[in-house]
Amino acid sequence: MAFSLGTLSAYIEDQDFPLIAQMQATGGLAEVADIQTGIKGSSNLQFLSTDVVFGSDSCTRTGADTTALTQRTITVGAIAVSEDLCIKDLNGYWAQVLVKKGAAGEEEMPSEIEAVYMEKKMNAMKNQLTISDFQGDTLSGVNNLSYYDGLLKIVDAGAAVDGNTGAVTVATGISSSNVLDILDGMWESIPDNISEADDLSLFVPTSVYKKYVVALKNANLFHYSGDGEQVNLYGTNVALRSTVGLPGAAGTERMILTRNSNVVIGCDGDQEEDQMKVRLDPVTEKNIFFDVTFKRGVQVRFVDEVVEFTLVP
Repeated sequence: MAFSLGTLSAYIEDQDFPLIAQMQATGGLAEVADIQTGIKGSSNLQFLSTDVVFGSDSCTRTGADTTALTQRTITVGAIAVSEDLCIKDLNGYWAQVLVKKGAAGEEEMPSEIEAVYMEKKMNAMKNQLTISDFQGDTLSGVNNLSYYDGLLKIVDAGAAVDGNTGAVTVATGISSSNVLDILDGMWESIPDNISEADDLSLFVPTSVYKKYVVALKNANLFHYSGDGEQVNLYGTNVALRSTVGLPGAAGTERMILTRNSNVVIGCDGDQEEDQMKVRLDPVTEKNIFFDVTFKRGVQVRFVDEVVEFTLVP
């Protein structure tokens, strides 16, 4: 038995905010980064750092330590996803058998389609956010990447650590023959002040991860894990995270290594702003409208604690 439109709308309205919150917090960077809510446009992230300078224990007191208060601005983009679904379009195809009989049935989304549709739509949005979190660029024109700046653009604008210690060129590229040396170079480039952190992650394109696994197998390492997933960069405390968010085509591969807590995903988190609606077009009473609105952005607390890899042109 199919859901009536009224039942469907009520269900979505009851669940829309939890669904959006789940979408915002999963996939790629968002699985490990800090989530900062309550951002409707731009907001300053406040940071405090302090050092320790030893001095002589004498009758003269000298205050040599310094405590710095700094801030970075995170800007979120207002994003909308909309689709018009006409149930009449199912007529003449196999899916017509799912449509409820009568004219009223063409004003309802069949429950069998609704369940799959919602799952597929949410997964597609998560995948796109995973890409945008890394590759977003507000100056890239009007496309899925243009609503907020991603991690790569933010890191490139700052003073990140160059992890291409071997000056590997685009012509040479990344292969199963050199990938271990490349990743070792990134690990060696980790700033000393964070090298023992327990939340270090190395984000690599899926294509590079595959080459890394092949290299480990070819090296015939005694402690190689054969479970199909290398949790850490071999012999280190760095979590290795394969992601579709980073460019993976030959010659364009980028990689990022930093603390999880150094990355912030910004969103609104207001049920009045973040919404998901499925409703019948009140004018034509033919199309079913699907609409999602939310806000999202990315920022890094300390760019000098990021190791980035870019092939030399």
